[in-house]
Formats: sequence, structure tokens, C-alpha cells
Amino acid sequence: MPTIDYLMSLLDPVIPWLITLSVITLLISVIAVPWVVTVVPTDYFTHRSRRRLHRRSNNSPIIWLWLMAKNLLGGILVILGLIMLVAPGQGILTILIGLGIADFPGKYYLERRLIGLPGVLRTVNWIRQRHGRPPLEAPPP
Repeated sequence: MPTIDYLMSLLDPVIPWLITLSVITLLISVIAVPWVVTVVPTDYFTHRSRRRLHRRSNNSPIIWLWLMAKNLLGGILVILGLIMLVAPGQGILTILIGLGIADFPGKYYLERRLIGLPGVLRTVNWIRQRHGRPPLEAPPP
């Protein structure tokens, strides 16, 4: 059975990478989270179903590449947000932004559930207020 010292010696090369990743995600969140939070329309979470801004009837490779890049970025932000739940950073807000970027079934429902968590809407509206934006309207129960 492996000893604690052996297991810790396996983690030694990984710890600097985890610290670096934590600092990078903290810096990204400090810049990106306030920007994204301030551009969301105030009534985004009040509608029962998601409003479509445009139809995706065009099956061109450019649209597919755009959707793949958007979903990849959203997935990366969700993963970074999960890491930030235990490392320094704004984890839940980063997860919310990653979900906002990505496209998947049930996304709007999940976004509304996350923004309804205690403290999340209050924090988002505090950030919006600091940037001179009106507060987001709370989703109906």
C-alpha cells in the first residue's frame, strides 16, 4: 500500500502547475467576469423560454466552426469555474458565463437555476452597479 510520502512525491511536480492555473484563472475572471456580467440584458432571465436572436438554418462549415469554438470556450470556462470553487476566483460566476457562451439542451433552465442561487444575483447586480449598469431582473419562481 502506498505511503503518504510516496503520494505527496507524485504530486510535487503538479503543484506548481495547479498554482499557475489558479493564478491565471483568477486574473482572467477579474477581467472577463465583470465585462460579461455588464453586457447581459437586464431581462435575460425573466422569460419562460429562451428568445432566439436568429435561426441557424445555414449549415455552412463556418457556422459549424463558430459553434464548436463557442462550445469549446464555454466548456473551458465551466471547467475553470469548477476549479475556482476550490481555488481563488469567482467560480459560480465563471460557470454561469461558460454556460452562457455554450449551446446545449436545457441551458437556459440551468442558467436560471444558477442565477437563482442565494447570493449569485446579488453579486451579479453588485458588479453591474459598480459599472453603472441597471440590475438584472430576478427570474420568476
